[in-house]
Amino acid sequence: MKLNRLGDFLAPFLDSRAPALFIVGSLVLAMLGNALYELVLLMFGAQPTTLIGIIVGSALIFPFLIWGVRRVIEGIARKTQTIEVVPAERIEPHVALVLPVGLRPQGPERGILEWHQPGHALRYCWLIVSSQVRRDARPKLSDLIQWLIENNVDVHTIDIADATSLDETFHATMQALQEAHRSVQALPVAVDITGGTAVMSVGMALAARNWNTPVQYYPAVYDRDGKVIINSATAPKQIRFAAIGRESP
Repeated sequence: MKLNRLGDFLAPFLDSRAPALFIVGSLVLAMLGNALYELVLLMFGAQPTTLIGIIVGSALIFPFLIWGVRRVIEGIARKTQTIEVVPAERIEPHVALVLPVGLRPQGPERGILEWHQPGHALRYCWLIVSSQVRRDARPKLSDLIQWLIENNVDVHTIDIADATSLDETFHATMQALQEAHRSVQALPVAVDITGGTAVMSVGMALAARNWNTPVQYYPAVYDRDGKVIINSATAPKQIRFAAIGRESP
C-alpha cells in the first residue's frame, strides 16, 4: 500500500506530459544527487577510494532507479487509458440475443427480434424482466414469449426485482451470457440495451464488455403516445469500443 501511495505521489513529477512538474522533479533529483555527493566527500574526503565507492554505488543503484521510474511510467499509462466509441454500424443477425423488456406497450422489442430472425437465424433468447414489467406489462411479455416460441426460439426469462438496480441487471446479464457460452450452438450472442431503464442499459453494457460480447441499440423514434414509429429505425446498430493508449495487463 505504501509503495502504491509513493508511486501516486511521484507520478506527476515523472510524467513528461506535464512539463512544469517534470522540470521541477528533474531539478529536485539533480539537487539531491549533488547534495549526496558533497555529503559523501565531507564525510570520507576526496580520496581515490571514496570516488571509486561513489562510482560503484551509482552503478549498482542506477538499474534499480531505472526500474522504479519505468514502473511509475507504466502505471501512468494504465491510468490514462481511455475508451473511444467508434461510429455505429448495422449489426448482423445473431444466433442468440439478450434482450431487456421495457414497460412501453409498443416498445422496440418485437422489431429487434424480427431483425435477428431472417431465415430463422435467431435460435436462443434471454429476456431480462423486471418485477414492474411482470406486474404492469404482462400482456406484452406474454406476446413476446409466444412469438419466440412460434418461431422455434429457445426462450429464457431472467427476473430482476428492481429495474433501477444496476447490480441486479449486471448479474442477470452475466448469467445469461454464461448460459449462452456453455453451448456453441448459442453463439454468437449479442446484448441489446434499448428496452428497459437507462440503469438497465448500463448494467447490461458492462456485463457485455466483461464477456467481449457485441452490444446493440435500436434507434427507433417514438410518437407522443410512446409508440414506435414504423420504419423509423431500419436496423439495430452495433456499439463498438476501441481502446486508446496502453492496455493494462
